[in-house]
Amino acid sequence: MLALAQGLTRAGHEVAFATAADFCPHIERTGFEAFPAGLALAHQMEEARRRYPEQDGLVAMERFEQFVPRMLGGVAAPARAADLVPLVRSWKPELLVHDETEFAGPIAAAVAGIPWADQSVGILRPRAMARLAGETLAPLAERYGVDVGPFGGMYRYLYIDVAPPSLQSAEIAEIDVAHQVQNATMDPGAEGEALPDWVRQLPPDRPVVYVSLGTVFNAKARDVFAAVLEGLRSEPVTAILTIGTDNDPDDFGAQPDHVHIERFIPQSLLLPYCDAVVNQGGTAILPILAHGLPLLILPQGANQFHNAEACVAAGVGRRLLPGEVTPEAVRGGVGALLHDPGLRDAARRVQRELAEMPGPERGVELLERLAAERRPLVRSTIE
Repeated sequence: MLALAQGLTRAGHEVAFATAADFCPHIERTGFEAFPAGLALAHQMEEARRRYPEQDGLVAMERFEQFVPRMLGGVAAPARAADLVPLVRSWKPELLVHDETEFAGPIAAAVAGIPWADQSVGILRPRAMARLAGETLAPLAERYGVDVGPFGGMYRYLYIDVAPPSLQSAEIAEIDVAHQVQNATMDPGAEGEALPDWVRQLPPDRPVVYVSLGTVFNAKARDVFAAVLEGLRSEPVTAILTIGTDNDPDDFGAQPDHVHIERFIPQSLLLPYCDAVVNQGGTAILPILAHGLPLLILPQGANQFHNAEACVAAGVGRRLLPGEVTPEAVRGGVGALLHDPGLRDAARRVQRELAEMPGPERGVELLERLAAERRPLVRSTIE
């Protein structure tokens, strides 16, 4: 959401975020005001497992499609709404933008009598998930005396679609308030950090492979990182692994000079130096593809299995499911990224698609229109 928020600020609007208290410092480092609201992710997942124990038997996409909507609508939304409803009343925004995993936003907006917009996080999630979340959310909406529709508030006024056509679900055609706005090309340094000096001094004769498992699932992925390290240690590449703040680079032992392990490096600054990426398949796939880089996706949870499937179908990468991640498989997958011209050509095709999509300034225009007109922005009426 950062690219859109920055665009709104440039246009003279006041912007603030509401999120779990432990994430507020990350928001504040980007220069925006942040209000604490709702549960931390770990507490949210713990409570959801307690409340929906039957979901423990589900894995991969089945777990994502059935457990996640119940967690978001039944656990996350009520806790966040308790903080968000009075916050919206006191801060008095003219418009609320929520991401598509967040269902308290529409409740709070409806209570305040203001319109809301859905910020997509990538490829459209199956609409059946939004319907299940809506069913789970219904008692909360009734408690607050509002009606946010059958999809938990989704697709009511405006759906900001950030996915390029080659990756997007065919279901997007059913959402008449969907409008393309790409957010994959943020300003360098937007993450509030600097690039380590050694990156600019990498040897030019070795392709650079960047490895990251995101910011949520990396804490329990030590074995995955270890397999990647073993697979790439003897390869003629420069391997850069970012393992997250919950892991310690020293735990992986001494590494050869061409292997670098860091807790964090700003992706927006690092990608221009890279030739290929090993990634978990979260929202980061869009900025990676905006640089024309092919992907080896190691999905760990959430929407990553859907994203991996879409990337394979679009020809921009390879996928290794959790039981398939071995040093040999990683070595073969990275080799394909570096030497299969079809993968790179497909990644560059998606790069062109993203470059042709309207940027955050289009999102600002849509939000300004929604705030002024306070009615659904149906594609056929404004394009």
